[in-house]
Amino acid sequence: MRRPPIRMIALAAMAVLTLAAFWSYQWQANPLSPAEIDAYMEQIEAQTQQPGGRHELAALRGFLESDDGRPVYTVNLYEFHDQADYPPASGFGGTGEDAYARFAQVMVPLMLERGSHPIFSSQWADPSSNGWDRLVIVRYRNRRALVDLFATDAFAEGSLHKWASIRRHERLLVQGIHIPGGGWMIALISLLLTGLIGWSLAWSSGRTARPTRQRA
Repeated sequence: MRRPPIRMIALAAMAVLTLAAFWSYQWQANPLSPAEIDAYMEQIEAQTQQPGGRHELAALRGFLESDDGRPVYTVNLYEFHDQADYPPASGFGGTGEDAYARFAQVMVPLMLERGSHPIFSSQWADPSSNGWDRLVIVRYRNRRALVDLFATDAFAEGSLHKWASIRRHERLLVQGIHIPGGGWMIALISLLLTGLIGWSLAWSSGRTARPTRQRA
């Protein structure tokens, strides 16, 4: 019995991984329970780092209590200090953008560990048209991922750089409105294209490997 070509096996594995990635990206968690919310709020309230996350605790609790398990996006607008506003003897300096870069170095790994990531970041093309220096949009896998990040010591300690960097900050917490089935449509198209490429390679390989008859 002829074994499937290695290329076909590799492409089939790629197709499975593609579907798994799309399923994971669209996966919806169970909403936070009251006990989980209480536990997270206690952790955050007990943080002693200065300046820490500077959360509005009542607003944060309300946000968590309305959890539906779906992904959530933060749309952030930043205006930076010309010179970073660190506390005396902090050991850090530089511009506001330098301080924000330090904060990002803390935040991005914490996001990725929780299935979350930045999806867009940009400086304004025409800074004279508004007072903002940067726009950053982040996708969190769900509200549990967001509050779990807030509850870490790494976030509370890294917030030193955030508050040293920004003169002004606006944040919108939103949920995306997606075209129904859009993710699965992309996954299906990817799978079909993968299958077509695999079939084409296998057919081409078969033609190339076919022995030719020699005339006597």
